[in-house]
Amino acid sequence: MSTLRHGRHRTLRSDSLLPWVRQTCAPRRRPALSSAAWRSLAAVTAPAGLGLLAGRPAEGVMVALGALSAVLTDVAAAYRHRAVTMLLPQLLGVAGAFATLTAEGTAFAPYLLPALGVPAGVLACLGPEGSLGAMILLMDAQVALDLPLPGPLWLPPALMLLGGLSVVVLALAGRLFFRGRAERALLAQCLTGCAAVLEPDAAGPAGTARRRALHDLLERARHTGAVGGGALARHLPGLLALAGTACSAGARGLAADPALAGRLRAEAERVAAGRPALGSAWPPGRGPLDVRLLRAARAAVLPGDGVVPGDGEAVPVDGRRAGRLAGQRAERPAGRRRAVVRAVLADPQSWLCGLRLGLALLLAGAAAAYFDLPHPYWAVLNVTFVCRPDIGPVTGRALERFCGTALGVLVSGLVLACGGTGWVLLAVLALAAGLVPALSGTGYLYQAAALATVVLMVTQVAGDPALPLLLPCLACCAIGCLAAVLACESAGPRHRQLAVARRLAVAVEQTTLALTPRHSRTVPAPHLQLAVARAEFERARREPPWRRGAIDRWAALIEEVERTVDTALTLTPADHRHFDRTRHRLHRLAEQLHHLDGHHPAGPAPLAPSAPSAPSAPPAPRAPRIGRGARTA
Repeated sequence: MSTLRHGRHRTLRSDSLLPWVRQTCAPRRRPALSSAAWRSLAAVTAPAGLGLLAGRPAEGVMVALGALSAVLTDVAAAYRHRAVTMLLPQLLGVAGAFATLTAEGTAFAPYLLPALGVPAGVLACLGPEGSLGAMILLMDAQVALDLPLPGPLWLPPALMLLGGLSVVVLALAGRLFFRGRAERALLAQCLTGCAAVLEPDAAGPAGTARRRALHDLLERARHTGAVGGGALARHLPGLLALAGTACSAGARGLAADPALAGRLRAEAERVAAGRPALGSAWPPGRGPLDVRLLRAARAAVLPGDGVVPGDGEAVPVDGRRAGRLAGQRAERPAGRRRAVVRAVLADPQSWLCGLRLGLALLLAGAAAAYFDLPHPYWAVLNVTFVCRPDIGPVTGRALERFCGTALGVLVSGLVLACGGTGWVLLAVLALAAGLVPALSGTGYLYQAAALATVVLMVTQVAGDPALPLLLPCLACCAIGCLAAVLACESAGPRHRQLAVARRLAVAVEQTTLALTPRHSRTVPAPHLQLAVARAEFERARREPPWRRGAIDRWAALIEEVERTVDTALTLTPADHRHFDRTRHRLHRLAEQLHHLDGHHPAGPAPLAPSAPSAPSAPPAPRAPRIGRGARTA
C-alpha cells in the first residue's frame, strides 16, 4: 500500500516538464490512408474549386467549411453509427449558425456564443457523439458569424448544410456494398479474444493482459451496438455471457476444452469473411464448465438458433417467448439512453463543464476583441476544439493545438510566400484536407497542423490575403488555448476522478451480487464497469507534471480494485472460510468508493485499512489521498 500513501508535493522542474512535452507531442501511429481521407479530399476541395471557377469563391468556401465540419465527425466504422455521429451534428451546426446570424447586430450578440457554450458543454458530457455535436454546434456558429454572405439569412446555413450532407452521403454510400462489415470485424475480434482467455496460461500475467483487451473490445461492441444497433446488438447478450464465463474460468485457472477455443477462432474467421455458419457440430464438452461455455458460444455466434441468452448462460425457449424477449431487448437501448440523459442533466458536474466552456468562450472572445485581431472567431474556435471532455486533459490538448497550429502556419507561410496561384492553393488544400482524417490516429498536434493549413488556404481562396494573417492566426490560437486552460483549471475539474470512483464502486457492488448464488449469472458486468473506468482514466494519462502524483495514486487504486474483483470472482460458496469474509469486504469497499464520489473539496479521503486476509482474498485497496500540493485532474 506504499504507492497509495500521501506523499509530499513535488516542485515543478524542467527535467519533469520536458519529458511530458515530448510525450505529448510525439506521434503515436503512422498516418493511415482510408476512405475517410479520400472523402475529405473530394468534399472540401471540389466546392472551393467550383466556386473559384464560377467567380463566387465565398459561396464555395462556405460549402467547403461545412464539409470540413462533417469530416471531423467521420470517426465511426459502422454505417448505422456513422448516421448518428455525422447527421445529428450537422443539424445542430445549422441551428447554431442560424442563431448567431439572427442575433447579429443586437445587444445580445457578444454573449450568444458563451450562452451556447453552457448547453454545449452539458451535451458533450453525454459521450463521444454528444461531444462531436457540441463541437460542430459551436464551430458552425462561429464560422457563419465571421464569414457573412450577401443574400437572405438562410443562405450561409444552407450552404454549410449542403457541404456537410455531401460528406454524409459519401460516407453512407458504401453501405450497399459493405453492409455489416465493421460490425462483423468487431464481433470476430471479440470471439478471438474469448478464445485467447481460454488458453492454458490465462491465469498468469499474460492472461490478465488478454482479459483487459477483451473487456475493452466488449465495451466498444456494447457502445456500437447501443448507438448503431444492427446485427451486433443481437449478438451482444450472448457475447457478454461468453466473455464473462471465459474470464471467470481463466482467472480461476480452470482448463476448458481446447476444441472449443479452436471452434471460436474458426467462427471468428467465418464471421469476419461474411461466410455462412459452419456445418460441423460443436464440441460436446467434458464438464459443467464446457457446457456453460458451449451454450454461451452458440448464443453469441447464432443468436437466433433456438436459444435466448440470459445474463450468464443461454437457455432453450419456445418461439413465442423468444419473440417476447427479443422485443424487450429492443426496447432496452432507448430506455437506457433516456436514463443516461436524465442522469447527465441531473449531475452538477455536467453543468460545471458547461460553465467552464462558456467562461472559456467569453474570455477568448473578449481578449480577441480587446487586441482587435482580424478573424477573432479563430480564438473562439480553438476553445471549441480544446474543451472536449471525452478526449482528455485540457492542458495537454491545448499544448498540442498550439504546436500544431504553429506548424500549420509555418507550412502555409512557405506556400503563400512562394506566390502560388489559385490552382496551387487548391492542390495544397486537397493535400491538407486529406491529411485531416489520415492524421487522426497519429496525434492531435499533426491533425491541428492540417486543420490550420486548410483554414488558411480557404481564407486565401475566398479573397482575403492570408499571408498577413499568419501571426494573428497564431496569436488567436494562443489566446484560445490559454483561455481554455485558465477556465478549466480555475474551476477545479474533478469530473474524471469522480466518474472513475463511481464506475469502480458499481463494479465492486456487482461483484458482491455475483458472489450471491441467486445472482451468480451477473459475472460479466463487473468487468465491463472496470473497462469503462480504465477507459475514463486513460484520458487523464497525459496530465501535466504538477498533477502526476495524483494520477499515479489513482492508477494504483484501479489496479488493486481489479485484483480484488478478479480474486473475489474466483471464489465459490464452497469456500466457506473466505466467502462471507470476502463479501463483507466488498460491501465495505463499495461504501468507501462511494465516499470518494461524494462532494469533498479537499479531495478524496483515505480508505480505512482492512484487516489481514487470506491469500485467496486480498485486502481492500486504499484510496489516493490528495493533499494541498497535488490536486485532482
